[in-house]
Amino acid sequence: MLSKRLFIWIGISQLLIFITCFSVYRNISLLAYTNVSFIVGIALVLVSLFGFVVKGGFFDIVFHSFQNVFGKMEDKERSPLSKLFPQHYYCPLLTGVITLIAMFVTLSMYY
Repeated sequence: MLSKRLFIWIGISQLLIFITCFSVYRNISLLAYTNVSFIVGIALVLVSLFGFVVKGGFFDIVFHSFQNVFGKMEDKERSPLSKLFPQHYYCPLLTGVITLIAMFVTLSMYY
């Protein structure tokens, strides 16, 4: 199941890279692919790492404090921020790493 979702993530990210290359650079070249794949790969890695940090409970105290100050809920209704975030961050992380590896390969081919 993970490999099928991973291939879907990779396919969508590569399609997004090629569409962005064509729309911004008006052609698909090694330099355009390298530039766009760096942005897409870093964005995926940063989003997934942020998800891991939030899921680990790092921001639970701050979220609880904001709920106390600004919220009108009872203590029983409140849940920590780590419980509200989804748990699936492996596919975006692996897709971002694979995209960055492809970016390094095209960068070495360009130079």
